[in-house]
Amino acid sequence: MLKYCGFVPALLLVISIPRQCFANFEGCNNIDGHLVCEYHLEIADAYTMTYENDRVVADCTKPDGSRLENGCVACKLTEGGNCGGNDSVASIPFESINTGDGIFRRIVTVNGSLVGPILRGKVGAQMVIHVTNHLYDSPLTIHWHGQFQYLTPFMDGVPMITQCPIEKGQTFTYRFKADPAGTFWYHAHTAGKRSDGGLGALIIHEDNEPNAVEYDHRPNLGFAATLRGPPPHDKHVVTLLDWQHEQTSDVWLQQNGGSWFWPNNPAFPTKEDRFSLSFGPDGVAVAGIPYVSALINGRGRFENPLWHQDAPEENNKVPYERFYVDQPQKGIRPQKYRFRIIGAQLQFALRFSVDAHLMTVIASDGFDMMPIRNVESLIVNPGERYDVVILADNPLNRQAYWIRAAPHISNPGYDTGNYSLQEGKALLIYGDETSPYIYPEDVSEVSRPCVQNPNRKCVIVNCNYNILPSSYNARCINPGEFRNRMGAVQVPGVRESRIERSENLWMNFAFQTGGPGVNGISFREPTSPPLSQPDLLPWSITECPGTCRDSDNLGGCKCTGTVNLNYNRPYQFVFTNVGAGGANTGAPHPVHMHGHSFYVLKVAYPEQSPDGHFNRIHPDICCPCPDDESQCCTTIDDSNRHLTTSTGGVVLCNNPRFVESRWNQDPNRIQGLELARPLQKDTIIVPAGGYTVVRIMANNPGWWLVHCHIEMHATGGMAFVMNEAAREQRQLHKPRGFTTCSNFESSAQDYYDAMDVTFLDG
Repeated sequence: MLKYCGFVPALLLVISIPRQCFANFEGCNNIDGHLVCEYHLEIADAYTMTYENDRVVADCTKPDGSRLENGCVACKLTEGGNCGGNDSVASIPFESINTGDGIFRRIVTVNGSLVGPILRGKVGAQMVIHVTNHLYDSPLTIHWHGQFQYLTPFMDGVPMITQCPIEKGQTFTYRFKADPAGTFWYHAHTAGKRSDGGLGALIIHEDNEPNAVEYDHRPNLGFAATLRGPPPHDKHVVTLLDWQHEQTSDVWLQQNGGSWFWPNNPAFPTKEDRFSLSFGPDGVAVAGIPYVSALINGRGRFENPLWHQDAPEENNKVPYERFYVDQPQKGIRPQKYRFRIIGAQLQFALRFSVDAHLMTVIASDGFDMMPIRNVESLIVNPGERYDVVILADNPLNRQAYWIRAAPHISNPGYDTGNYSLQEGKALLIYGDETSPYIYPEDVSEVSRPCVQNPNRKCVIVNCNYNILPSSYNARCINPGEFRNRMGAVQVPGVRESRIERSENLWMNFAFQTGGPGVNGISFREPTSPPLSQPDLLPWSITECPGTCRDSDNLGGCKCTGTVNLNYNRPYQFVFTNVGAGGANTGAPHPVHMHGHSFYVLKVAYPEQSPDGHFNRIHPDICCPCPDDESQCCTTIDDSNRHLTTSTGGVVLCNNPRFVESRWNQDPNRIQGLELARPLQKDTIIVPAGGYTVVRIMANNPGWWLVHCHIEMHATGGMAFVMNEAAREQRQLHKPRGFTTCSNFESSAQDYYDAMDVTFLDG
């Protein structure tokens, strides 16, 4: 599978041409006995379906109407758009085109490519990545999602928290230790640029991997072997994107700027035409933006008409991404391949599967887990990563099978007519790049096994709910059931350093009048990075009043929500998704924590009916009543309705707690905690109407963002920041010459001084 490296600097209307390179360790070198992996990333604007400033279309036939032997080519519209087999007109290989789903739109590229190059390193190596911003109109930072950044928190890549944004034309060099090993990714952390294409895979290898026995792999790489590249059965990297046909900033403004989504006339809409919300199989709201399509490694095909768009003028023939595996040979055991799956979506969870092939799930967010076998499909939320193993036994004796990334929604919020929702697709091909070309139109569909056989339930891993409707004929294995492959672990706060009541921190991710927030606080960035410019504290942050978490604060607060953590103390977070603006009126939230991988101790789901529909929030949770916070108003009835008078019957749950008082007193006594073999993750789903319990040891001094990884939610303020080990932060070594930024106010005296200048002749 090919990726791109190299770049020609470009402005918006000038498309750089990617050059092909294999995803390997070409940037890694042994320097004075130390492994240093150095890369250059150039971030720029571009358009899909263009080449050398010309629009292109796909052409799959020769002048006589017969198919091209080696697949479709791109043709310039200025040259007639018909170049297949025509020697007088140049045809362009699609490897040089950023296709997206074949629809023309503005994107962000990394080294000329929609979905940037795969960066690889080895655990313990010094990663050096030079990032240059060529974006036409936006500052930029890059976050290294899942990397701990121990002793280098300045390199975490969060604008106005750890660094100043990289301005147009500037280069910022990130240096950090590769830790931990596993499947990670890098992405822009400035609003909208990630979902427009500013991202790529970051794979950190190690010599001995516990789950190497699950697939065909060289278990001991060694330094020399590492430099030759990844093992052949560990180079299948799958990056998932849900895909809009407009820039993310435009989608954001449509949702939040007063216009919403209307199919015809935005200025004079009719109520019945308005898109409102899409819903999941459990009847819970999923998104306030329409689902359009999805990409795998930056490629897909859009062939449906959409609720507010016409169908493409002609059938879309852009290529799908292709993954090659060896054809099984008689007398030789079929090969097992590791696929690394990265959830880079803007909004929607995607259900990943491979036709006719079951999977074994072996890792999540970089950490090896007890394998889950015979998995039909896997739900991947924005920010998550999963490693799966696929046995290439060619079960139906075909040349190719569909790889699918399907939106996991039952009601899209608009009429799809006779079309199903657009899946992201790629091809699993038995052979290699030299094999005869296989046209996607010749690849037959294979029904899901649970559809073919109603007596056989499919296994789906990582559902956002506990029960699926019976029509799915499937059972869920949820993240609370994942177990660490390494056996028993020492969970912080269980033995020597016992966790205290004050170290049990509640965070309710929900929507209020003021927008998305946590505990009633919609996050506002500081005016200068508190990590690198602590001398400007507290003036650089917007302090949160003590009333923000009051149960009658309907409007919420807009301020810099901050949690202070003491060094080397255990902390337990209870992430909830309840109250007004949570539960079935909210959405499942994939919460990502910077600077840490947390132990997942419990995931609790709401009560559901036998057919899988949401009933009510989990009975463990108490939402304090607005007019008497000693009482619980989680469920409103005649017995407590009088306790919600001040809010008109609304219960926000800005300050939730457990119904069972002992659980509030002793965090270790919460029923159902997995304290023996919990898996570590850095991104975890918080179910609508449920809660998730995670725990960390505060041993990584820095300012670390915690946020929902749905970009629409995070941009709106669903985040808070951990100020971890403030005293110990003074011992960190800030890089020399580190950039600074802040507010600036000019005084009247400055003006008068400026005016009081006389230039002398001569």
